[in-house]
Amino acid sequence: MGLLGETKPVKKPILGVSLYPEQESMEEIENYLTMASRYGFTKIFTSMFSVPGTKEEVFDYFKNFFCDLAHKHGMKVSGDCNTAFFKKMGASESDISIFKEMGIDIIRMDLPYFDQRDVTLINNPYNITIELSSCMIQAVRMALENGANPKNFSTCHNFYPERYTASDLESIRSVNKELATLGIPSAVFISSNEDNTHGPWPVHDGLPTVEDHRWIPAELQVRHWIAVGDVDEIIFGNAFASEEEFKAIDQVMNQAYVNIPKLVGHDYLAELLPHGDVERVPFKVVLDDGVTDLEKEILFDSVYHQCGETPYYMIRSRWTRMFYGKKNIPERKIDEEYYHRGDVVIVNDNLAHYRGEVQIVLKDMKVDGQRNRIGHIPEADHILLNEVKAGRSFCFMKLETLAKQK
Repeated sequence: MGLLGETKPVKKPILGVSLYPEQESMEEIENYLTMASRYGFTKIFTSMFSVPGTKEEVFDYFKNFFCDLAHKHGMKVSGDCNTAFFKKMGASESDISIFKEMGIDIIRMDLPYFDQRDVTLINNPYNITIELSSCMIQAVRMALENGANPKNFSTCHNFYPERYTASDLESIRSVNKELATLGIPSAVFISSNEDNTHGPWPVHDGLPTVEDHRWIPAELQVRHWIAVGDVDEIIFGNAFASEEEFKAIDQVMNQAYVNIPKLVGHDYLAELLPHGDVERVPFKVVLDDGVTDLEKEILFDSVYHQCGETPYYMIRSRWTRMFYGKKNIPERKIDEEYYHRGDVVIVNDNLAHYRGEVQIVLKDMKVDGQRNRIGHIPEADHILLNEVKAGRSFCFMKLETLAKQK
């Protein structure tokens, strides 16, 4: 949603999990998919070439158990493949019928061919999506230039089991922006922080796409990707994530993606205010003592938090003053000289023209008596602050536990 109400399509990211059948029992897989699907996860990434057995055994496993179970839960299967696995299964770029028989929905190529064979594979007649590695952007460009159907392929970034080897955010952001321009979806991996999780190898340090995500909570990783934008799928790279992590992500998605009715009775504002399907960057906030019920209402219940101009000293939610500007908001003094980055404030009666405006402090600002501090955004959430640019909508997560955090 833009600054003046112009609509921009809002696409909710697909959520996914990863499974490694060579390390997991059928019961564990079934229980995990039951739980994941309950919280809105609809995709499975799995490494097909690491599953042991003959061609017949691998075929039977995916056809008669894995894919059937996934589809029963409304989930699509993305199988990581390489050319050696193609050879083992008797497939080629021009004949992937065996994957159709197995029930595979997406083939992720560990490495592309870098020639016309990629186009042949992508333009397959079986409605199987071909997923290329996002880091091989030159292969994506080449495939499009040589006639690949853009509706039949996507991309997925790598994950990194070894500490300090994952990518930096800016590198991923740059690739995703180009992919978005080309109309090709992109997927990223996040990490569960549960103990004893695993990936395809015996390493237990998470499986993120971005190194800075390796040890932060899974729900914050999701909120960061929402704030960054240009991400179509977010997938747990390691298994097994906990139900607490699934619940937290579900809360994030429910608050980040909302439908806001068009305002009635305010014709001059109706087109300007966020409405329709809106994507919001969700912030956590730790409340100060003494916050009034009205201040909580302004903070949590208003759906019109939207950044106006590009912020410097603060992120401003100016629309709230349109609705609360005539309310009384007495000054609440604090014994500090400055507001600091991440402080959340509301303009009070001492600056009546702007009364009710919500602001998030980005740089130290002198306490001048014109604003009441409501609380502060936890330091871990500060990675979101630079992502809220002009026109972005945001919200404050209404969770009872937040007021108790220190």
